[in-house]
Amino acid sequence: MSTKRGDKNSSNKGGNGHQHRRDIVSRVRFLYATLMFIGLGISVVIVWVQMASPAVRHNATILEQGVFRTTELEAHRGAILTLDGEPLAISSLRYNVEMDFVAEGIRQADDDTYFKNADSLAQLLALHFTPEDAAANNYKYVSAEGFLKILRDGRASGRNRAYKLFPRLVTIDEWNTLRNYPILNGNLGFVYRARPEEKRLYPLGDVARQTIGRYTPIILDDSSKIDGTGIEHFYNHYLKGSKGSVKEQWIAHGFWTRVEDPDNKLPEDGYNVVTTLDAGLQRAADEYLREVLREQNASFGVAIVMEVATGNIMAMVNLGSGRERGDEYTERVENHALKSRMMPGSTMKLATTMALLEIGGYDLSTKVNTEHSQPRVSVKVGNALVQDTHDAGKETNGMVTLLDAFAHSSNVYFAKAVYERWEDNPKEYTDYLASLGFNDYVGLEEYGEKRSKIPMAGTPEWNIDGSTSTRLPRIAYGYEMETPPIHMITFYNGVANEGRMVAPRFVDHIERNGEVVERMPVVTLNPKLCSDRTLDLLDSCMVAASARTSNKFKDFPSTFGCKTGTAQMWSNFVSNGRIDYNQMLNGVNKDDQYYYGSICCVMPAEKPKYTILVGVCKQKMFDGDPYYGILLAGPVANNIMCYLYTNDPSLHAKVDEPEAPYSPTHMKVKNVDGNTEGIVPNVVGMGLSDALYLLELHGLSVTHSGYGTVATQSLKAGEEIGDNKTIHLTLKL
Repeated sequence: MSTKRGDKNSSNKGGNGHQHRRDIVSRVRFLYATLMFIGLGISVVIVWVQMASPAVRHNATILEQGVFRTTELEAHRGAILTLDGEPLAISSLRYNVEMDFVAEGIRQADDDTYFKNADSLAQLLALHFTPEDAAANNYKYVSAEGFLKILRDGRASGRNRAYKLFPRLVTIDEWNTLRNYPILNGNLGFVYRARPEEKRLYPLGDVARQTIGRYTPIILDDSSKIDGTGIEHFYNHYLKGSKGSVKEQWIAHGFWTRVEDPDNKLPEDGYNVVTTLDAGLQRAADEYLREVLREQNASFGVAIVMEVATGNIMAMVNLGSGRERGDEYTERVENHALKSRMMPGSTMKLATTMALLEIGGYDLSTKVNTEHSQPRVSVKVGNALVQDTHDAGKETNGMVTLLDAFAHSSNVYFAKAVYERWEDNPKEYTDYLASLGFNDYVGLEEYGEKRSKIPMAGTPEWNIDGSTSTRLPRIAYGYEMETPPIHMITFYNGVANEGRMVAPRFVDHIERNGEVVERMPVVTLNPKLCSDRTLDLLDSCMVAASARTSNKFKDFPSTFGCKTGTAQMWSNFVSNGRIDYNQMLNGVNKDDQYYYGSICCVMPAEKPKYTILVGVCKQKMFDGDPYYGILLAGPVANNIMCYLYTNDPSLHAKVDEPEAPYSPTHMKVKNVDGNTEGIVPNVVGMGLSDALYLLELHGLSVTHSGYGTVATQSLKAGEEIGDNKTIHLTLKL
């Protein structure tokens, strides 16, 4: 019995063992399959995470950008230079310190150490950024206590990571000094960042600022925006250069270091723009004009010097009144030379004379009856009432030649001549003026130039507020039309340039590292304004006008041609002056008595090299208050021409070297009683200035009549002076 039970138990044990093995194998297989499935799932998830998940990609990008970043590097802006190399606008690096009050060096420093350093730094900063410096650089002065409070409060707050410590940007020389001060010298570790910034500097200050302009946007009073002005804006594509970029790695809060990367690109600095301006002449013209504006209590003034052959603008001054007229004048108001469009007055008579000579059948001897026009006594021409400032026909029974009319600036002559010649065909006259460019631009639209404007006969505009009988005679002497000063000097320059009218040039060439990259061409606006015959006659007219005003140019030692102009202003202009600004709100009218007095000069008279325009706008405040062009603009033009003559050796007569040394045979001796002994010199053929100088040197008193060069002298050359101390000179062209 027992044996059977044992066999049975043994049999059961063997069956159970096989079952256990099968269970284990099944479980292992299940576990293996499960692990395989989980592994496959993990692989799928990994692939999906890496390849498809937008959230993961976003987080990875943030992580990478937290360590690496791409930073743009600004290019160094090119300089604007005068033709002789003096800087008008340059860029220079400036620095500001941004304190990181959360930096470990500040947080971990003990109170005694930090506040000892903070107190020393505050004292030194107050000594550097003085009250005088604050006034000069227009910022609020910070005392030592103020700096210390900033450093105390910054540490106490423990929040500000980029506090600008300096009240203004500092130069690299200043920074080299400041970085030796406590805390800034790194004795507490990296607790600040010195951020470099580029600052645009104008070494000549206010001089030529309208021509230089600005490249940053300007918000106007009507909330509209313009991108910039002047050379800074128009040549910005040359000046700005091109930006670079580098990859940087984060090393500590607020601190990054540049790393090597194939995409790193260094910036390319901008080109230099070399202008046509002459630095010395620009400063001198600015000074001469400021002086007259102050003396005359004027609203604004312009002065332009143009080189005849090239159209180079060698100087252009635009000065407007500050808050109170007669006080301060600045270039930061308006570019009046290009943008203030005004009636030119009698300077327009050069164009009218050209029309009369070229298509009107006139010559310089053609006479017109001026009816003995007197000041404030009107002569009716058509339906226009015309006045002269003096009687041009006083000695000729009212009959005046074209030459005398130009020299005396007779409004009546030109009004009558034009009206009688073109009354039946006014379109021929206005079309001719338009062909000279007086209804167009002179090529400076990009600089904001206003277009000249003449009412054109034959258009609907012609009969608005007028007609042929009123417009035609008034256009003849510079009314009923508007033109900016830059256009008038361009026309005069064309006459001086043998009839070739060239566009004004502000820029001569573009350069980099002293090498010319691009040279700006001379642009011809009109290859031939008129015939050579007419040009010769126009030269005679301008010399006659200069001779008539020679007493206003007694300092100028050479002959020149000119024409003055005076016109009452009926159009608004931009001004900072309190009186002017209030008046502009209502609109200028005749009763306000604003006048624009100007003069155009070409020098020397033979083979002119320079053209000069000066214009002054002034409100006549009382009887006797001067407002004529010769009185307002004449002194400035005289000083400018003297400057040009003095500084340009090519204008001086050359002295030939004698073949053999010369020794005088006798000497003139001055008697002790003061009477001069000697002979009367020969001055026939000389200009008036030279003749006056020589005769007065011999002790003679001089009277003269006519204009041009000396034709005859009342005392014969070679005779003894004796008791007759007065000599009369007759001048003729």
